[in-house]
Amino acid sequence: MKWNGTGLGFICLCIVMAAAPCMSADMTAYEIVKKSEDLLDQAKDSQTDILMTLVNKKGQTRERTLSASVKKYEDDSSKSLLFFNSPADVKGTSFLVWTDESKDDKQWLYLPALQRVRQISSSGKGESFMGTEFTFFDMGSQDIDDYTFTLLKEEDFDGEQCYVIEAIPKEVEFYNKITIWIRKGNFIPAKADFYDTKGEYLKQGLFANVKNIQGINTPTHIEMKNVQNSRTTILELSNIVYDTGLKDDIFTERYMKRGK
Repeated sequence: MKWNGTGLGFICLCIVMAAAPCMSADMTAYEIVKKSEDLLDQAKDSQTDILMTLVNKKGQTRERTLSASVKKYEDDSSKSLLFFNSPADVKGTSFLVWTDESKDDKQWLYLPALQRVRQISSSGKGESFMGTEFTFFDMGSQDIDDYTFTLLKEEDFDGEQCYVIEAIPKEVEFYNKITIWIRKGNFIPAKADFYDTKGEYLKQGLFANVKNIQGINTPTHIEMKNVQNSRTTILELSNIVYDTGLKDDIFTERYMKRGK
């Protein structure tokens, strides 16, 4: 069972979370995360435009524009494709992810300057994704059963009551621990704190400006703040549409080379 309840993975490109009624306080941590995961399957496909802002430790910014497409399948697999549209130094770069319920994600990065598609290895998933504060691992999905979840408490964050859940990987590869704030009202993640393999606080994800789009509650402002290097990546999602009937041939290596 794949999970991107950290609020990352391809959730950072097109979060698909439908509104849900408040659940009993007796829910276990696993059940809360499972509920959050189940709500990701409300749309069969989605498209969005993204404004990415990279902020360095001096506060200087660089902007990029992107477009993303996601398609989900009945067997719980999914395919996602991301295109960089500007500026010139990244234009034409594309990133493809195939998620399979029973296997590890497959990821490919196309760099037009090299005119070749690079498949991301398992060991390479800890690398920074295109100079951002997201890693290739963040851009994929994880199996919920690879984590042990503990409900730490309930508390207010940014004016909303949240479940605070600790996720400990059964095998440490990229993160020692993730602490997740999940909104009680709709089960959309509000915040996630990430700890590196040494257990040191590494970065914080924020998920805000939730909008109801075609009946689906969608965070449209996402930040990843790295406290170790003082850099931040901000994503602003716009022109989001669901269930347009995307074709399968979009999500191929051949299509990656075509650009938007």
